[in-house]
Amino acid sequence: MNLSKLNHWCEFLSATDIQAIHDTSMKLLSEIGIRFPNKEALTVFEKHGAKIDGQTVYLTESQVMNSIESIPDQFTISARNPDRNVIIGDGTPVFAPGLGAPFLIDQDVGKRSATMDDYRDLVRLAQALPNQDMSGHQMAMPGDIPPRVAHLAMVHTGIVYSDKPFIGSTDGTEGANHTLELAKILFGGALSQPVTVGVINPLSPLGYSPDMIEALMIYAKAGQPLLISTLIMAGSTGPITLAGVLAQQNAEILAGIILAQLIKPGTPIIYGSTSTNTDMRTGALSIGGPELSLCISAHTQLARFYGLPSRGGGALTDSNTTDAQAGLESMFSLLTTINSGIDFVLHSAGILSSYMAFSREKFVLDDEMIGMLKKFMQGIKVSPETLGYDVIANVGQNGHFLEEDHTLERCQSEFWQPDVVNRLDLATWMSNGKEDAAARAKRRWIDILGNHQDPHLENLIIRQLQAYVDEKTLAL
Repeated sequence: MNLSKLNHWCEFLSATDIQAIHDTSMKLLSEIGIRFPNKEALTVFEKHGAKIDGQTVYLTESQVMNSIESIPDQFTISARNPDRNVIIGDGTPVFAPGLGAPFLIDQDVGKRSATMDDYRDLVRLAQALPNQDMSGHQMAMPGDIPPRVAHLAMVHTGIVYSDKPFIGSTDGTEGANHTLELAKILFGGALSQPVTVGVINPLSPLGYSPDMIEALMIYAKAGQPLLISTLIMAGSTGPITLAGVLAQQNAEILAGIILAQLIKPGTPIIYGSTSTNTDMRTGALSIGGPELSLCISAHTQLARFYGLPSRGGGALTDSNTTDAQAGLESMFSLLTTINSGIDFVLHSAGILSSYMAFSREKFVLDDEMIGMLKKFMQGIKVSPETLGYDVIANVGQNGHFLEEDHTLERCQSEFWQPDVVNRLDLATWMSNGKEDAAARAKRRWIDILGNHQDPHLENLIIRQLQAYVDEKTLAL
């Protein structure tokens, strides 16, 4: 599947609109500035000619545009299994699980804290599910280990129990350094190519937190990719108008990108956003409505304007359970993401309750939805063979196609086949227990884990990784 072959994207902004947003962002950067509460970061900016006032950095348009010239428009993240390498920016979206959920939704007991055993199983599911390209990070925060070592345990689990590429920790200096040290053990020394990605979130409005700045600089010094992605709540942490949100978030994202390029030109970057609206009735974040999808489409256009790979949200919902609302909202946001031409889909599967919870059932259902959309995006191949004139002529007006070679040769590969979606007739479904989608998804993830075999990893590397984790855990 190569989405670059599509004739057009889902685009709502005109060239004039994009220029106006860019111009407003440049004005914000040059006149209002971005707060960077970190002495080393301020020194880097000042060394390269940026105006500094206290902790606020001011950037000119020429400084911004000159800096982004060094950013690659595509790059590869290497996995410990080379067959699992992913390319960011080649027109084919890369799918990664949900990230940052503080709770797990359990079909039997409801919302609860995850355990490290749960987390290990989530990594195994990410490894086994066919449409997840990465093992993820912090899918659900484990509550049975001290928070100060949680990032270390999750990164370690992600690289031991999956041979897909992994997302690193950006939990300040320690999270970033621990990620890169574990990666060096895994890959046998110095990191000469991208092997992970760090997710950096600005602190809206118009700032960055100290821990995010620390992590950004460490990843950039190592030449490791950075996904710089903001979440503005329109009407709360940003203006209520989506155009204003786009201008503000663009300024925030670009400021972080420039810092990374000043530290190490050519550092791979993914331009990202999950901005959406505040529900003005409750004050809560809303990720299931059309505003999020509009922001996804618009910020993807901005990424293309700057020549940068883009990140968008995936199967997102405000629903607290795997119900019809979760299905319709998740499909809406995921389809918008795909149709907009996003390169990296974070939160592609598993998220419930406005990022607050992760569900194993929804993980399975969303992964199946991604498979459905992958088939959809392949389009229709038109050739003499697929047009099938000869078989149509052979069957004529009074036959059928079921026993034709043209059908038999393709019957197992022509159509998308579900693992969870129900296609039983009504009577058979009712006589087989009337299972709903959530029940079928639960049965599937239990079956996956029951039959799962962890990917091979050399015993020496396993021991070295564990020794590093033990050492750092004792020191924390």
